[in-house]
Amino acid sequence: MKSYNLPLLLLVALTTLVGLTACQKEIDWGTGNLANQLLVKVIAKTGANDSTFTTYSYDAQRRLIREVNVTVTGGNSVQTDFVINRNAAGVITSSVLKSPDLAATGIDSLVTRYLYSNNRYTSGAFTLSLGGITFTDSALYTYDANERIISDQHLLKSTLLPLPIPIPILKNVYTYTADGKNLTKQEQSAPSMPGGPLSPVSNQTYTHDTKVNPLILLNEAIILNRADWFNANNVLTNQFASTADPTQNFTVDNSYRYNSANKPDSLFSTRAGQVTTSKFFYQ
Repeated sequence: MKSYNLPLLLLVALTTLVGLTACQKEIDWGTGNLANQLLVKVIAKTGANDSTFTTYSYDAQRRLIREVNVTVTGGNSVQTDFVINRNAAGVITSSVLKSPDLAATGIDSLVTRYLYSNNRYTSGAFTLSLGGITFTDSALYTYDANERIISDQHLLKSTLLPLPIPIPILKNVYTYTADGKNLTKQEQSAPSMPGGPLSPVSNQTYTHDTKVNPLILLNEAIILNRADWFNANNVLTNQFASTADPTQNFTVDNSYRYNSANKPDSLFSTRAGQVTTSKFFYQ
């Protein structure tokens, strides 16, 4: 991505907080006997020593409320905790992220609060302070006629910047299949310097199978920056293309084995010749 010409600390913060999930692998849930069971754990292994353990928790109404990732690399274990807070109606009111990247900057957790009106999530925002400087990132959501989120625009307001008004720092545009069940493309634009015009920096395109995705959150997936959780089906290919730096381009090819409920039992994911094997557990 192009430099925003901001201090390194802000670049690290924005890269970590806004882009935490841009390139996450597809890990999903579902409902059903197997068909009525929820995904509770995924164990992914790459090579002989690297692995990721992901666990999911739900409320009494079977709504996702927590994701915990424990990554083991070279014998070292790192845990990232993502909590989703909902009101009695199930509407997401806030999310809380704790991660080593945040802790390294002296931040205990990142709390994002969401506004909901007329059966739509209208915006989300978080505020953080680094070295006495305050940053507020707010996201505004745009919908199509079928009530799908088709874009979100992130605005930054900071005591570091000379202007007191928020400035655009990132825009995501989402494209769906004709039936609206799967996300086929996500395009990102960003300015090359604070206050500058947005220009394309990257895009991801997806293809899907016809089986059941075990974690389907629809518009909640978009507001939580987990776009892969929108889909009704499972991602077969993910092609990432960087306009800013084509050397960062990659393709992920996924091959699944399915259980009797047509949900993934296991996944073989290949990127640049490296294979990651994942096992799915339901309860």
